[in-house]
Amino acid sequence: MRASALLVVSLSYLFYVFDIFHRRFWTVGLGDWIDPYFINYLLEHWYHALSTLSDPFSPPMFYPAQKTIGYSHSLILYAPFYVPLRVFFHPFQAYSLSLLVVIETGIICLYVVLRRFLQLTFVESLLLTVLFFSSPNVINGTIGVWSQRASVFLVPPILLLILLSWRGRPGRRRFALAALSGFLATLLFPHDFYSGFLAFFFATVFGIAWVSVEGHVSSATWRPPWSSWSVTEKAVLAAAAASGAWAAYLVGSGGVRTRMLGIRIASQDWRRPAVLCLLCVTVLVWLRGASRLRLDLKTAVINTRLGSSPWTRALALGATAGAAVFLWGYLPAYSEHPRFPEQDLLNQIRVRTWQGWTGIFHDLNAYDTTRSFKLVALVAILAWMPWFRIDRKTRLYVLWALAVSVLVFVMPLQVGGFSIWLSFFRHVPGFSVIRDPTRVVFLYELAVILAGALLLTRLRQHPGYRAAICGLCACFLVADHRVDVLGAMARTGALHSDGAGLAGSRPSHRTCAPTKTNVATLFLRSTSLTPILLSGMRCPPTSSATV
Repeated sequence: MRASALLVVSLSYLFYVFDIFHRRFWTVGLGDWIDPYFINYLLEHWYHALSTLSDPFSPPMFYPAQKTIGYSHSLILYAPFYVPLRVFFHPFQAYSLSLLVVIETGIICLYVVLRRFLQLTFVESLLLTVLFFSSPNVINGTIGVWSQRASVFLVPPILLLILLSWRGRPGRRRFALAALSGFLATLLFPHDFYSGFLAFFFATVFGIAWVSVEGHVSSATWRPPWSSWSVTEKAVLAAAAASGAWAAYLVGSGGVRTRMLGIRIASQDWRRPAVLCLLCVTVLVWLRGASRLRLDLKTAVINTRLGSSPWTRALALGATAGAAVFLWGYLPAYSEHPRFPEQDLLNQIRVRTWQGWTGIFHDLNAYDTTRSFKLVALVAILAWMPWFRIDRKTRLYVLWALAVSVLVFVMPLQVGGFSIWLSFFRHVPGFSVIRDPTRVVFLYELAVILAGALLLTRLRQHPGYRAAICGLCACFLVADHRVDVLGAMARTGALHSDGAGLAGSRPSHRTCAPTKTNVATLFLRSTSLTPILLSGMRCPPTSSATV
């Protein structure tokens, strides 16, 4: 009965956002520009490919060139939602309904993760779930135009599958579920690279934070014998790792030249940090001794092999299969166009002027709302209040959350001529193909909710601090909220006999009900389109066969 409250709240919210009780929802398509046409076209391509058993990696957007899916997001994980609905509904309504079902599925799965696996109370689970899907950073008018941004709602179902397989009884069913969850997790990359890469980025941050605070992955894994290492040996090892990472970064980026606080910073020669890394390794071998280092490495390898379980291997096998699908469809396109044009990225950087600390959230804000950033900041302040008596490890986790929040907050900004994205992140593999840095906020909002849930799980003996966190969440829900209806839903004229709407001309705003026109004929006609470069697409293939 309690769970029904989530259904009432979430469906009421989504029905208003999608305007499902209005006649327009059932007579026209979602969005009013060419991007929604193209996304609907991609989903219709999946329906066509599955119904005719044709090549799904060759949509005819650059006909007759083949394997062109790599020049756009594939939306492969939307297909299981779209195809069944497409059997009963027109493509426009199937697209709108499938997006609604994707979002509702993500909401329910997130609630199940919080309630069942993290064992939060009903109020805490409901509060965090509503805080997530009601955030203007997550559901806003842009997902009606670029629905790939709603891919963040695919992460909770995948996370739920991973947790179900991890908690399941040993057997084939458990391993099959683990392999499936690993496969779906890496399919996020071909589905929408931004969402997939940023999801794995935050998962990596969670892992690094856990290992740095706890000192190990789990109680069953091998722990490095740091107690036998001297302070000097640890410092030399850290210097070797840092210099080696910087050398690798310079090799991939070609160097860094920027100006910070009026100081010119330049680093272009990778050989200098590489020599420093080699020198640190030599000093470490001299300090530690070759025989003891060999024993440490041998022990680490043996314990790592013993620590790998059948569940881990099944998860890795599924992830490998998903990665193979991604590379098969996207490696050729990436090899040809490894990054967007410089001006495309510069157009997305938000230039801001900082007037002082008192107006930091107002002066430097690049997102629809800053309530999650404010929430993390306040939780960090409360963690250091002496009367709550928060333990050291929990405070370290809160500091990690605060540091990541600051990083996300400044990612899309340029202040005083300096941009951390232009100076650093755009040279990092993976980040280099992201044209809009603000896309990070979708996954950040989910990461904040999961981090908050993990924090509440650790604080079972601190009811006052838990109540304070829940009170802050409730206050932000009341004081900082905004609900956007998804676009004008005026995608009209697309089913005219001449296919003008699909051809990319801006449609009129005259409402036009779907007709009985042969959708397959329109799908084939769309192969004559001029190549359209969308926010998720690369340049067209440099082939003489390209239209």
